[in-house]
Amino acid sequence: MNTKPFPKVAAPSSWDATRKLELGLIHIAKAFFEKRDGMTREDYEGVIQSVTRTRKTSAALLTHAERNLLLQHFKAQGFKVAAKAGAKPLISPQHKKLRAMWYSLAEAGAVERPASAIACDQAVEAWAKRQAHGKVGQIDALRFADSNQLHKLIEEMKAWCVRVKARID
Repeated sequence: MNTKPFPKVAAPSSWDATRKLELGLIHIAKAFFEKRDGMTREDYEGVIQSVTRTRKTSAALLTHAERNLLLQHFKAQGFKVAAKAGAKPLISPQHKKLRAMWYSLAEAGAVERPASAIACDQAVEAWAKRQAHGKVGQIDALRFADSNQLHKLIEEMKAWCVRVKARID
């Protein structure tokens, strides 16, 4: 049995994004078991109660730890997380630099280490969107950022690396 934990969102200030990701995975797992095993709503609510050892019957009411328990249970029962079809890591030199610096931040303990390049890109994108209110300008998705915006993001992340004493090459 594979006991690797589910991927976590790397940015510590993105608890809402983490919650949305976990709830999304739970609902995907629910649909998987509905299709595979004929799980009913009552079965699903019973699983939540038994796994979390609470009276809660909705994933939306669960704490982060309880959501992770539920996801681990679903994983042990055969649910697997697959990357989105067509999801590919960003490949421009500036995107690669941002990804490399994010991993340096992870090594310094400033963020959680992403499970894959795609997870890293998602974490960097979430961070970049939060920077949009500053000097960078509005960014809907990192792949749409222009060269000037990417340069500003790199400089912002370099400053962060310096503050936390992360290695930057």
